[in-house]
Amino acid sequence: MKILLFLPDLDGGGAQRTTVNLANELLGSEFQPTLVVARSDGPAKKWLSADLPLIDLGCRRLRSALIPLRRIVQQIRPDLLYSTIVDANIIACLAMFLHRAAVPLILRETNSHRARGDLGLIRRFLAGWAYRRASAIIALSNGVAAELREDFGLSSEKLVTIHNPIDIDFIRKQATISRNAIPPIPRDAGPIVLGIGRLHRQKGFDILIRAVALLEKSAVRLVLLGEGPERTALQQLAVSVGVADRLLMPGFVDNPIVWLANADLFVLSSRWEGFGHVIVEAMAAGTPVISTKCPHGPADILHNGVTGCLVAPEEPEVLAIQIEQLLADDEMQSGLAERAQASVDRFALSTI
Repeated sequence: MKILLFLPDLDGGGAQRTTVNLANELLGSEFQPTLVVARSDGPAKKWLSADLPLIDLGCRRLRSALIPLRRIVQQIRPDLLYSTIVDANIIACLAMFLHRAAVPLILRETNSHRARGDLGLIRRFLAGWAYRRASAIIALSNGVAAELREDFGLSSEKLVTIHNPIDIDFIRKQATISRNAIPPIPRDAGPIVLGIGRLHRQKGFDILIRAVALLEKSAVRLVLLGEGPERTALQQLAVSVGVADRLLMPGFVDNPIVWLANADLFVLSSRWEGFGHVIVEAMAAGTPVISTKCPHGPADILHNGVTGCLVAPEEPEVLAIQIEQLLADDEMQSGLAERAQASVDRFALSTI
């Protein structure tokens, strides 16, 4: 079976990581995957298997990929087309509509449209049109599935919740190696709280910075991995709340497991998520996790007080209290980490 997997780009986001993981895993099976991207520049290119066929449409703007994608579909004649991220999903559905061939189309929704609030009437109309025409819709979490069902009038038979596939065994091995190697920053200078994600309002790093500023333990250091449009604003906020000397922002890193393995806590401070891929990575690495109970993914992953801690979003004071409590309780940290390690196999590549 020939499968085309379509992405808008190879930026280092969770949707790109998931699709690359999926394509790499399908190699050598009864499926023949080919990855098609509107443009191929971006850090996710390093994640591709050397054996994975890659087609770069060379389009700086996603809308320009419509006709080239239709042409690729006509040339390869796939048995199935898979796409993820809402704008790419619209382009994929339009390409199949123009192709006028009965090729099954699977679209994957990565986020809460309600929480994002940025689709606008036209994009929202086109998204609904695309999702109703698709053969099946994959939602990353149960909350995203419920939204899609209610907002676009989709049948339950067309919707399926499939969480992100994650290479759990690889992360465990990398974490063990990283703990026995030289850490990226000294461990003896104070506790390390780690956040990972695009520097964007969605990730709530401003909330996390404010929470760290409220901690009584002035030695706590905050590391934010990722790049994005809010870098300058976050740096300015850190100065204004007095934590600039304890904030490290290395940008996008190829191997975040090295940092996860050497952090005391991982914190996901998001305002919304589709799933929360990095939560599972932190759990697999053996790092205790605190996450906001934002719409919609974290509650699918964490059992509050058992495998991690869930707190209300948009409340730095509450987040600060939870960080303080966990950093002060070594037994609680180790218990959360051990139980989390035992629960993450359900997200393993082979299972998903």
